[in-house]
Amino acid sequence: MIEKFEGKTPRIHESAFIHPRATIVGDVEIGAKSSVWPGAVIRGDFAKVTIGEKTCVKDNAVLHPADVYHEDSIEYAPVEIGNRVIIGHGALIHGAKIEKETLIGVGSIVFNKAEIKSNSIVGMGAVVLENDEVPERKIVVGIPARTLRDLEDIEVTQIRERTEKHAELARRYKEGLEDIRGTS
Repeated sequence: MIEKFEGKTPRIHESAFIHPRATIVGDVEIGAKSSVWPGAVIRGDFAKVTIGEKTCVKDNAVLHPADVYHEDSIEYAPVEIGNRVIIGHGALIHGAKIEKETLIGVGSIVFNKAEIKSNSIVGMGAVVLENDEVPERKIVVGIPARTLRDLEDIEVTQIRERTEKHAELARRYKEGLEDIRGTS
């Protein structure tokens, strides 16, 4: 379901695949060959959600800008997702920035104004706390997330390969849905 909110309509590249049971609302931009799978919710209401190219938002993930409360004001933090990122099943990205070629593990949380630098992995179920930064080429695990080790070259390559495979899978799904719609 793709919905307008307060005059803002999601902008989705024509080559992206959005599963019919995903929900995308408001100020959202999704890049070329990206995919959003069943149950995922991307809601651009407080601020914008930007998703790069060949990025995969898996089933039941939630992406939402943050409303960060200060003593005398509220700050709204957007969601920024780079190119070739995989957001795992059931992950929550809340007002955070994820740089390119990064893997966000199943069930993990990246919270208000946290930043995940390029070529990194947030392990399954890990929680990256508000304002934390995961350095480039690190694997973090746990609650709160802590560095486990450096990412190896093969793991960086595997993230790129996974994003290519997801982009191809999304293309196949998109073609299949177009075939069904065209024959009904």
